[in-house]
Amino acid sequence: MKTHRQTLEEDWHPVAFATGCGFCVILLVSWFVEPTRSLWLAVDDRFFFAVNRSLASAGNWQVFWALANNRMVDIVSALTVIALYAHFVWRYESVRTDRYIARGLLLTGMVIAAKQIAEALAVLVGRTGPTIVHPDAIRLSKLLPEFPTKDTGHVVFPGDHATILLVCAGFLTFYLPRRYAVVGWIAAVAFSIPRLVGGGHWLTDDLVGAVAVAGFILTYVFATPLHRIATERLEITIAEKTDALRRT
Repeated sequence: MKTHRQTLEEDWHPVAFATGCGFCVILLVSWFVEPTRSLWLAVDDRFFFAVNRSLASAGNWQVFWALANNRMVDIVSALTVIALYAHFVWRYESVRTDRYIARGLLLTGMVIAAKQIAEALAVLVGRTGPTIVHPDAIRLSKLLPEFPTKDTGHVVFPGDHATILLVCAGFLTFYLPRRYAVVGWIAAVAFSIPRLVGGGHWLTDDLVGAVAVAGFILTYVFATPLHRIATERLEITIAEKTDALRRT
């Protein structure tokens, strides 16, 4: 039987850690320095104008993207991740509730850390969204004022919404079977696209910023023993609290 120390050593993956961190650093740096910065900015403009022009088509197309950019969709995206995780636990792991509550708390901590890093980087960069940079852009909030639509952004790099979704998808990939992970990644992409079409974010806010920040979080948690150490301690705490409640 493996000792606890041997288990922790097996959770340490130096090659994956170095590769993941290196990729995230290179990706992020490429957005700040030439000649790659100019290339990224050119991609941003071309992508934005391509999707923004499509909003000139009146009717259901505009209504769809207006609804997709409603803040209520953020709640739907969060519920989707929770539903995937809860379904797996209820269907296959209902007898190991403490473990999966602990992992759920780990995900909560990862999301909070990702959001804090994204917000700090956003303040440092100070990038504004495409509909502000291009005041002549098509605005869904003006075309369809009856729908509360988020189509502007004053501090947009990295995309915080996409960052959280990518962290959640990576978490599902590590802990849940492949079919759940696939649905998680599809949901992450699908719920990130409306902000790009509506003009709340540039493409590289997600493709560079969100991927880099989420990649750092996922690498530090899952390429090291951190995920096991955190969940084991949380399990112990949950068990102690549960026992205390049973005794009262």
